[in-house]
Amino acid sequence: MNMLLLKGRSYAQHALTALTSVNVLTPGWAYVFRSAAAVALAYAVAYSLQLDRAYSAANSVMLVASASQGATLGKGASRLAGTIIGGIAAIVLLGLTIQAPALFLIGYGLWLGMCSAAATVSRHFRSTTFAVLGYTVGFAAYEVLENPAHAFNGVAARIATVAVGVVCLGVVSALFSRRATREKLESAIALQLGKVGRLILARTRNGGEPASQATPEQIAALFAIDDLLEVSRAESPEVAVRAVAVRDGLAALFGALLGATESSIRLDMEDHTQRAAAGQTVELLAQAIELVESGEESQLKEALKKVAQLRRRLNRMVDETESQGGSSTALIKLDRLIEVISDWEAALIGLVQLHSPRAHRTASFRFHRDWHSAIKNGIRALIFITLVGELGLLTGWRNWQTAILLLAPYGILMAMTGNPVAGAVSFVKGTAAAIAPAFLCGFFLLPHVQGFPLMIAVMLPFWIAGFYAITKPNYAFAGMGYLVAFNTLIGEKNLMSYDMSAFFNYALGWMIAVIATVYVLKLILPHDPRRNAGRLSNAIRNDVRQLISSGYSGPRLVWEHLQHHRLAGIVANLKGDKDYASTLLSKCVGVLHLGRSSARLHLTLQDTEVPASVRQQASEALNEAGNPTQGTGKRLAVISEVVHASADTHQTNRRAIHRISACIRDMGGLVELHGDWFATNDRNSQC
Repeated sequence: MNMLLLKGRSYAQHALTALTSVNVLTPGWAYVFRSAAAVALAYAVAYSLQLDRAYSAANSVMLVASASQGATLGKGASRLAGTIIGGIAAIVLLGLTIQAPALFLIGYGLWLGMCSAAATVSRHFRSTTFAVLGYTVGFAAYEVLENPAHAFNGVAARIATVAVGVVCLGVVSALFSRRATREKLESAIALQLGKVGRLILARTRNGGEPASQATPEQIAALFAIDDLLEVSRAESPEVAVRAVAVRDGLAALFGALLGATESSIRLDMEDHTQRAAAGQTVELLAQAIELVESGEESQLKEALKKVAQLRRRLNRMVDETESQGGSSTALIKLDRLIEVISDWEAALIGLVQLHSPRAHRTASFRFHRDWHSAIKNGIRALIFITLVGELGLLTGWRNWQTAILLLAPYGILMAMTGNPVAGAVSFVKGTAAAIAPAFLCGFFLLPHVQGFPLMIAVMLPFWIAGFYAITKPNYAFAGMGYLVAFNTLIGEKNLMSYDMSAFFNYALGWMIAVIATVYVLKLILPHDPRRNAGRLSNAIRNDVRQLISSGYSGPRLVWEHLQHHRLAGIVANLKGDKDYASTLLSKCVGVLHLGRSSARLHLTLQDTEVPASVRQQASEALNEAGNPTQGTGKRLAVISEVVHASADTHQTNRRAIHRISACIRDMGGLVELHGDWFATNDRNSQC
């Protein structure tokens, strides 16, 4: 007995210590309390408007709430737009399939499949719009499927509850949260500018070797800024009109990262010109990095002056070296250094543009569209909606509509995550965890209270627990599943009733639906991370082949930004397979270096003064690099030497010829390293 008392006292002390260590003044807790307040407000407005399903308005708050005001506004607008358009589609579909549930299921499956495919190839909030657009048909048709005459009422009620939830959350977010995403965006860009700048310094300081390759963490962190930019656009009109200029800077920063990791560049400290260039770079770039990391607008402009001064000095060194008949090797290495510095400067300009009083239009960027996954997700949605619905009709299961009601959103949303099965399992855990609290609250607490304030007071601790779980990355999906299940199982309506048998039937149907989601994602066209990464790497190889064949078809930064998106996709798919991710990224980045070298060659060949014999040799080198076989690297080295020797007989074109020779030499070295992988495609992973 004493032992039990001691253990109980120990557990109580641990619990008290954990409770007292909680700091409720952190941004995470601010999000928790803000979201709970928005849920309470949604209930209040829904009851005031006498909406039948008041809990549905609260569910909208729970699904849209985010720690960022920009994400909250963007997701809310997308959810409302998707609900309105989806509601119209539901009325049309119900009208066409009146009193024919089987036919409705086929139509719903086709609709959900198309929306799932569109959501997969879309990005950011547009993806949310298409997802909501798809599954809203199921929510709008719920309980009116066998009585289509009430379809309009069902759709109107659905739109009303979603609108109430979105507006209430928007009001609370506007009043009690600050627009902090822009600050995060500026800090993230400055941080990456500093990291890439230090890679450049490491390459130039004391003739140091360049970094071996860009790491998965660097690739992912740099592209994550693009997602932050979209959130900031939704939050701030000032950022929205400058977003393209900022993205231009991000693309340039990726170009600087590639340049900082190129193995073909190493300054020779024995050469006076290269040593002087290294000294200038170390001095001025280091000063610029310090100014950038201060984060102040005036300091950013001063940093821009420093790096522009560095670029001008390096260009002056090139001109002086060329006029004095200096080393061709020194000229080529200075050219490469200037290219990297120019990219870093362009990235800094993108950051400065955030403070510019005017918006500047720049290039329009492209993103990778994974049509293979889109088609697969669409087919899966069609299969599981039709199959589960038809089974429900054939077996006469009373709650079959609940199954498709939940399978649709969970299936479509989880399919767009990096690990769909793991996300679905988290939803199962969250749903299971919600049943007992919902039963306790619905049958032992709420029946004994009267009045709206007491009702909110009873449910508030359960909401706070769910929102707190969402703030923990490992429990975010579980927290979301818990909140929606808890709130819906209680089912606070305008005319509240407590039916224990209905509760357990609904809870059983809910658990069957979320468990079925796991098996649907696992068995029907399952997610294969390595195959997805293989398709992305094939897309990179195909684009590099096209680049070797004909050069850039548009701005260089647009092309490199597209490849960066693909590299980030590889990292996301292989998040749990880091060794393979590092290996594959190393090959992909090496092939991108090959493409960049060939692009430099194409650019130099645009000089009309290049001799015909050199053009012929360069064309042969490009053909060899585009279709590498055994010995291609050595043949390219020979071609490079032949081209370099021809400079002695064409004195007026020495610089262009030396550049062509250097590009061919670089391509030869890269083909030696990556030629075997570049020459083969995984036929099972074609895009």
